[in-house]
Amino acid sequence: MDETPPFRSPRWWPWAVAILLVITLNIALLGYKRGECVGYTIESGATSMCTSGPALSMDGTWIFAVVSVAALVYFALRLVHVVRARRD
Repeated sequence: MDETPPFRSPRWWPWAVAILLVITLNIALLGYKRGECVGYTIESGATSMCTSGPALSMDGTWIFAVVSVAALVYFALRLVHVVRARRD
């Protein structure tokens, strides 16, 4: 009755899914650009112009990139840990 259950190593697939979700989120947010165009009439004498930039602004893009890299490193290390535990 006092038998201990055999050690079951954690599953690897949640970490792999987390890595794929971070990559997908990066593609969705960092690949998207926003912009605006201002059209002036000919009578005003001004020229029309368009601007574009990242959807998260430059500061937001850098912060998002740093957080994403940190998350990817953490998830990858956890995945390696789980795979090594399953191998032993």
